[in-house]
Amino acid sequence: MMRTNRVRIAAAIVVMAMVLTTAVPAFAAVSLKVSGSTTVFPLASKWASVYKATNAGSSITVVGGGSGKGIGDVKAGSVAIGMSSRGKTSADGSVVFTPVARDALVIVISQKLYKKYPKYIYRMTALQVQKIFRGQITNWKQINSHLPSHSINLVGRTGSSGTYTYFKQMFMTSGTATGLIGSTSYKQSSRTKTYASNGILRSTVGSDMYSIGYLSEAYVNSSVKALNLPAPANYYDSDYVAHATPASLVGKWIVPSMATALNGTYKYVRPLYFVTPGTPAGDAKTFIDWCKSSAGQSYVAGQHYLRMD
Repeated sequence: MMRTNRVRIAAAIVVMAMVLTTAVPAFAAVSLKVSGSTTVFPLASKWASVYKATNAGSSITVVGGGSGKGIGDVKAGSVAIGMSSRGKTSADGSVVFTPVARDALVIVISQKLYKKYPKYIYRMTALQVQKIFRGQITNWKQINSHLPSHSINLVGRTGSSGTYTYFKQMFMTSGTATGLIGSTSYKQSSRTKTYASNGILRSTVGSDMYSIGYLSEAYVNSSVKALNLPAPANYYDSDYVAHATPASLVGKWIVPSMATALNGTYKYVRPLYFVTPGTPAGDAKTFIDWCKSSAGQSYVAGQHYLRMD
């Protein structure tokens, strides 16, 4: 009888193990090269690390370089997945953009300037941002008479950057004076020192008391101060279509944070993408599907990004 019970228990354990294995299928091992947006880079690196740790035999390498590089590498066939912090344009051809997370864009100054003049430089209008980066406002004293008489040092991203593309759409258009998205886009001043990554831009602004730049919110740290901005009358969706901001918010000063981006009050939020030569297939599809799954999305907030939902 005891032997019979032991056999039954052992059989039950085997059945239970089979059920659990069926209920929680493992993702397949993949071999991938990923490149592109430095905005997406920290999140993609986290996803790659977790995926490799939980799916034995997987090899995923992730490098930055900017959205333009990621899209170009996909077109050239040198990587399976590109990373982009801007949406698809007509110049991108047949490549496919798959949204995988979201991110807020913030205007940043050095904490050195903010700590010295906290009452006078903690917020800025969209029009002031535009005039600064067009070179029409060149001295901090033009922003507030209590600020030092010193030139504003402009720090931005290179032309192929997805962050620069989004910055131009939201701040450097003809309608910014009224809080609208205009049809004419202005370039940033030739005085702007440009960099290929969020990390270098942050370090540059953080170390220069008189600088200003624009940055992925995920990169904000104790060296920079993200400025409060008024809610724009319109904002872009993932297809670059303008949508009206609720009237109750328009013009109100909004503190940029994950919380305000998630609840919809901070409107400078954009989708982030994985780019593939065509519809995701093979190892690329396997990895992208995992990143979009509840398991993959559970790591988004921890890296200071916003889930797709």
